[in-house]
Amino acid sequence: MVICKDSTKLPQGFPVLIRKLTLLEQDNDPERFHYHDFCEITYVEKGFATYFINGTQYDVEPGDIIIFNQVEPHGWTVTERSVEVTVLTFAPEVVSDPVGASDDDYMKPFFYLGSHFRNLISSRDERTDYIHAIMEDIAKESRHREKGYKGMIQADILRILTLLLRHYENENPVMDISLNEKKRSMKRLEQAIYYINSHYTDAVTLEEVAALAYMSPNYFSSYFKNVTSKGFSEYVTMLRLKRVQELFLTTDRSVSDIAMECGFRNMSNFYRLYKKHIGPLPGRRSKKKEKA
Repeated sequence: MVICKDSTKLPQGFPVLIRKLTLLEQDNDPERFHYHDFCEITYVEKGFATYFINGTQYDVEPGDIIIFNQVEPHGWTVTERSVEVTVLTFAPEVVSDPVGASDDDYMKPFFYLGSHFRNLISSRDERTDYIHAIMEDIAKESRHREKGYKGMIQADILRILTLLLRHYENENPVMDISLNEKKRSMKRLEQAIYYINSHYTDAVTLEEVAALAYMSPNYFSSYFKNVTSKGFSEYVTMLRLKRVQELFLTTDRSVSDIAMECGFRNMSNFYRLYKKHIGPLPGRRSKKKEKA
């Protein structure tokens, strides 16, 4: 698995974006996950796919809704030729200071990650059709941009969040978490993932990455696995192996040269890990043969 930050940019001033997207089976990459610094609500219009979030697999069908919070790595595979989705993305500050309620109350569904939490809301839930209709209203307002459209969109997002809040409070009556602490932890994890992705070929250690996240090594290890579904060492190993595969395809360098460049300092360990996670090594010359 490789985790990257989504490059989508929300409009400045009013950070809301709604799009109709088509996901293609030919673009499937189950080892590539992404995260973003905004919230996302996806409605499945047509087709079937599988989403992977926090170590849980969700098989989705038309009418289903999937929600993603900030810095929640997720990926998907299209199980038929294509899937059509409507995707609403927005920054939390869009709903800050609504009348008569705290924005933390509205945002609870996006930051509650309890053991019973499910990112999927089934098409069989009575609220999904209502949420879809509101998303269509938002798309219409966004297209026409008539006077007062921002206020209309903000009100529509609050309606959706209220429906989500009611759904999750029914599913998870006890939502006793510190949302501010959850946000801070996720932001620190984002910084840690960026550092790992930039330094995985070095001798990066759990201790130094945990320190960057202002967490103890034990707590960081547990939190990292809970969010990414992979342990720290396994994640670093998979980044290195993915880079090894890329160099196998694009260069004719020796196995040992490539392994060393990608962060493997012990060849016996490299051979073991490659065989475990990838399979037999492709036929390539070794360093000894190169010198002969």
